[in-house]
Amino acid sequence: MRKFVITLIAISFAAIANAQIYAGGSLALSTNSDAETTAVSIVPEVGYAVNAKFSVGASLGLNTYSISGGGSTNVIAVKPYVRYNFIQAGPVSFFTDAAFMYMKPKNVDGSWEIGLYPGIAAPISGNLSAVAHLGALAYNSDTTFGIGLSNVASAGIYYSF
Repeated sequence: MRKFVITLIAISFAAIANAQIYAGGSLALSTNSDAETTAVSIVPEVGYAVNAKFSVGASLGLNTYSISGGGSTNVIAVKPYVRYNFIQAGPVSFFTDAAFMYMKPKNVDGSWEIGLYPGIAAPISGNLSAVAHLGALAYNSDTTFGIGLSNVASAGIYYSF
């Protein structure tokens, strides 16, 4: 039993030593022509690269929705995800996030969304990387299913520790 525990501890330290933690954020813009809304979001994010292919992380979106014809509302969104890097072309990687997002406007019931969010990451210098997401394949609690490359876009910077 003692050898098993020591082996388990050694494996845990090896996993932690090989993993990278990243933090950063992005600025996002999304539109919904059906609801006639436009959202601008500031999205801080933190993640953990398990290996070269998989990462886990979460973001916290601070969103302002503008409604056509006047008015706006603020929404907080929490979005945990699993990231899969499916193509590595030199220093650039193409990935998709499988994510669940919960959104809560002030004084209104919250809603949720589950989907795939494709993106691209490229190193800038040292520990800095530029990251962009474009489009989504998602289903939300308002019973809408959407596929689009023009309705969701974000760009940001990550710092890897």
